Formats: sequence, structure tokens, C-alpha cells
Amino acid sequence: MEKLSPTEINSVVAYIGVHNGYLGNFSYASHAEFYPSYCGLDINPNDYEGTTRERFIKILTEADAYQQSKILRGVLEKYPLEYFEDRFEEGFLNKTEIENKRRLYTKIKGWISQLEGNGLIKVDELDYELVEEVLKQAEILINNHSAASAVDRVHTALHGYLKKICDEAGIVFEKDRPTIQEIFSKLKNEHPCFKVDNDPNFNAIINSISKLLHKLNDIRNNRSFSHLNENILGEPEALFIINCR
Repeated sequence: MEKLSPTEINSVVAYIGVHNGYLGNFSYASHAEFYPSYCGLDINPNDYEGTTRERFIKILTEADAYQQSKILRGVLEKYPLEYFEDRFEEGFLNKTEIENKRRLYTKIKGWISQLEGNGLIKVDELDYELVEEVLKQAEILINNHSAASAVDRVHTALHGYLKKICDEAGIVFEKDRPTIQEIFSKLKNEHPCFKVDNDPNFNAIINSISKLLHKLNDIRNNRSFSHLNENILGEPEALFIINCR
């Protein structure tokens, strides 16, 4: 996904809701506060003409993929599904409307994952300079959103770093895109730096690192925003995982 399509942008608007031509319960003032407070973006909707709905559509349309993902995260933070569930319980929404909100909520979460992956560096393209760039991306995510959103970026940086070490040592892989576990297995078996005395303590440490990488990879695949996962890491856990790398 390069960017949201006009149809997808209209779906985001439908999720928030429109009343008398205005977006949700936004006033002009609260709409101006939304972008820095919920999205971490320096956007001033007062630079645009029209209603809050028209301004929101214009801003979301002009935003790049990364900015769009942050705006969508801001939307889900300001208007979580629970907000609409409560309105349904209070009789402000009917059954068809709440089912539509649930469907759109799931779609928006999927779009966020796709947008966050767009334009980001792939493991097979990494060199040391790009590893540093990926870590900068992770730092931006941590500072502007959450540690959980940066877990995948940090994983990619470590993956690329280990692969680059193997490439420089002339270690060859049968697969074009080996997993991080496969990379470390080759590294410990074939890299010259690992050819030391067969000390039991040394081997125990190396095997522990292998197990750690396996667990970190499982967490990245099943508890981060790398895929459309439901059970996302909490902030303390995500920071711990990032520091483990």
C-alpha cells in the first residue's frame, strides 16, 4: 500500500462519523489540537478552507504514507471502538451502524500496518548505513507514538546487521531471505570469530543467544505491529524487548 485511496479515506471519515457536514464531535479548535496531541504531527488545519470534514480529507489526502499511519493511529486513539460501543449501548447507534464501525475499525488497523511498512527499508537491502537509518526510524516511532510500534524496526536493524556481518565474511545462504535464526546459526558455525576453544561455558552462552533470538522473533511476529496482531505488547514489555536487542 503506497497511500490511502480516496475510497479508504472516505471509510475513515465514515468511521469517525459526520454530523451536519462536520467531522465527528470536532470543533475547529479541537480539530487543530488533534494533530499535535494525538498524531505527533505539526499540522495546522486552519491553513485549509472548509468544514472540519473537508479539512480532514484534504490533510489526509496530502499526507505521505508515514503521516497517514500516524493520523489513523490518532483517529483510533481519539475514537476507539469502545467509544462507539458505548454510544450503541446508549441508543445513539443502531445494530447496523455499530457493525459497520467494527468492520471499519478492523480495516483501519490493517491500513496502519500496511502504511507503516510502506517505503521502509527491507532486510535484504540493508548495509551498516541503512541499519543506522532503521534505528533512527525506530527512535522516531518511540518518541512520537510508542515502543510497541518500534519493535519491528529494531528487529529489522538487528536482522540486517547480522546479515551484513555474514556477507563480509563470505558466508553464503541457500535462501534469498534467511530468517534471523538461520543467519545466527550460520554465523556461529562458520564465522572465524566463533572458531575458539570448545569451551562448555562459551557454547552455553552462544546457545542461549540462539534461543533468545528465536523468542524475540516469535514476539515480533505475534505481539508487534509487524502483522495485524490483536495482543500487542504493552509499553514496559516493548521497551524490554527493544533493549534485549
